[in-house]
Amino acid sequence: MNDGNALLSMVKTDLTGLTEERANQDRTTSCKPSEIQRYFTAKGNFANLAGQDPISRIGLLKGKLQALGYREVVDELDVSEDELGVVVTHHAEAHLTFVLVGRASEAPNLVIVGKTECYPRAG
Repeated sequence: MNDGNALLSMVKTDLTGLTEERANQDRTTSCKPSEIQRYFTAKGNFANLAGQDPISRIGLLKGKLQALGYREVVDELDVSEDELGVVVTHHAEAHLTFVLVGRASEAPNLVIVGKTECYPRAG
């Protein structure tokens, strides 16, 4: 998932305790037994939380996704609170969805989740 790598490159140097799971595994939790789903997950905390507003940062990440052809499918105002921001985007041609979460008062401060739609297993 190159798009996930592009997002992570925008914030990686600002994060501590970064954990990543890559698309090299199949995630079958929401798919039929004959299908698979690829995913990308990154979580971390901003080293300087006072200087790095997580909610503003997910806005910048959303802009990057929009430049890559994603469209927002959940309005942030529907799910946000004062210290929480959520962005959900989808790329129709690539069949990819990204969920971005920024939290000002809870760890991890930033969560990036990308996943494919379910598709048939090969072979």
